[in-house]
Amino acid sequence: MARIQLNRPDKFHYITQIRINVSMLNYGDHLSNEQILSMAHEARLRFFHSLGASEFDFWGPGLIQTDAAVVYRSEGHYADEIAIGLYITDLSRAGFDVQYTMRNITTDKDLAIVKTGIVCFDYDEKKVRELPEPFVNIISKIELLSFSS
Repeated sequence: MARIQLNRPDKFHYITQIRINVSMLNYGDHLSNEQILSMAHEARLRFFHSLGASEFDFWGPGLIQTDAAVVYRSEGHYADEIAIGLYITDLSRAGFDVQYTMRNITTDKDLAIVKTGIVCFDYDEKKVRELPEPFVNIISKIELLSFSS
């Protein structure tokens, strides 16, 4: 069976941390697979909030996630600290991709590599909208970070 391949970014526009809590565990006593996308969503919201934006007001339009891909690298367990780095790439007329590297600080292993496709969307009119220029300008000026910085 063919496996999806995702690039592992090592420079990021934003880094945050999330601690694995008990509600994130599955019956195998490790991080449940769907929690990876929830953690990616939380990290993305934190990033947008740090820029003064949200998924409902992204300098005008809202945002909608159009696709997602996950490559699992290792298990996560209760109380593990996870560093999540976000890298914005593939800006287009109406959207962009967010690539995530999730690094388990507790075990010093990659937890997962994730990619989500994001499109600007007018929820009232149910139409795709153009990517706001303020976001393009901000992204071009952010100094990239690494997990060691």
